[in-house]
Amino acid sequence: MDADNRFARVRAAIEQIGPADHVCTLYDQREEEVAIAVSYLRAGLERGEFCVCVVDDGGESILNALAAAGVDSEAEMRTGRLVFFEKPLAHGLQTVDMLGRIEQFASDSRKAGHAGFRIVGEMSWALNGDLKDLAEFEARLNLNRVWERHACAGLCQFDIRRFKPETLREMIVVHPLVVIGDRICRNPYYVAPEQYLSPDWPRHEANWMMTNLEQLQQSQDSLQESQQRYRSLSRQLMEQQEIERGALARELHDQLGQSLVAISLNLEAIEDELSPPSRARVPESTRIIKQMIEQVRTLAFDLRPALLDEFGLVEALRDLVMRHGQRAGMRTSFTATPTDARAPVEIETACFRIVQEALSNVARHAQARHIEVRLTVQDVALEVTVTDDGVGLNVERRRTGLGIMGMSERADLAGGKVDIESAPGAGTTVRARFPLPAPKRVAANHK
Repeated sequence: MDADNRFARVRAAIEQIGPADHVCTLYDQREEEVAIAVSYLRAGLERGEFCVCVVDDGGESILNALAAAGVDSEAEMRTGRLVFFEKPLAHGLQTVDMLGRIEQFASDSRKAGHAGFRIVGEMSWALNGDLKDLAEFEARLNLNRVWERHACAGLCQFDIRRFKPETLREMIVVHPLVVIGDRICRNPYYVAPEQYLSPDWPRHEANWMMTNLEQLQQSQDSLQESQQRYRSLSRQLMEQQEIERGALARELHDQLGQSLVAISLNLEAIEDELSPPSRARVPESTRIIKQMIEQVRTLAFDLRPALLDEFGLVEALRDLVMRHGQRAGMRTSFTATPTDARAPVEIETACFRIVQEALSNVARHAQARHIEVRLTVQDVALEVTVTDDGVGLNVERRRTGLGIMGMSERADLAGGKVDIESAPGAGTTVRARFPLPAPKRVAANHK
């Protein structure tokens, strides 16, 4: 991941920090430290909060970055909404002094009528102190309920190049929230301050770990059960949707389609009996009816092609690809190996819908001239690929789009997986693969 992407993700996480949050973040680049501080301060200033920044070597780089982000930091400092607390002032301070200063900042903010208070600290000011003192300082902030009492937020930054691993471990333990990538994560390793500051804590740490492991497992079990219920409900919903689509497709084809055919035949039958002016309108009316019949057939096919139920996936895909080429005005090709391949109905349906969505995406976005669809069924798996020679796409940016998400969801519910290979200007390949259950593995001459 490049630096710009990484910092963008960090900024997205930092902007989620709100009142009463006590968060820590670990970094290994000066640029990341600045990006974190600037995002945090800008969000607070935009909310009308009093913002304090503790820096290790002056705030010039942060001030420059704030200016680049469109923040008039000089004006904010003149009005007293932004304060820089620099390392020369903080050097040598005891943690009790810092506790008092944070309390004072919070109290002053409330008296001044600010919307809130937030502080960001680059924690190198504590490097010369004792690990125990620093950990107890963070724990006492939680014990004294500084964040809740004053509805304020605190963000502590730790440079992993400067702090020892054992120090970083303790810092994670005393922070209820941790920034990981683009998320603010609730910390499962967090220890309540009453426990952490207790003189008996070392003797009880193993019991705490066991209790925490049990709670984590309970959460995992609950999540797994929820996922299973979701998958079951989603599968039932899609099955019911396919049933309703099939019923509607048959209704369109058998009722509306046949009625339109009957109207067309009646027009032809009475054409000679009409007056010349009326007879002149018959060809145009017949042409419109034929267009409507074709539209009804296309709509019925898109809803649920009868070919899929009567003759299977190969014929349904062949017809789908041919129709798409005619409608979109592009060259298409379809191959199947073996030519009479079959698979369980839920896999055939998922495969058909994935190809249908892929073709639709190509028509809307790809500017392609040629599409190739390949279906392969072996004893162990069914695989289908849709390849175009279009403009390509950024897969990561489009992964959350409804089309790609829908394809992935359908594949997952049928036990398969969708992979997409593409790059701007290099075309796109959508590949769906479905393992075939042992009892239903398919030979070439499957009936």
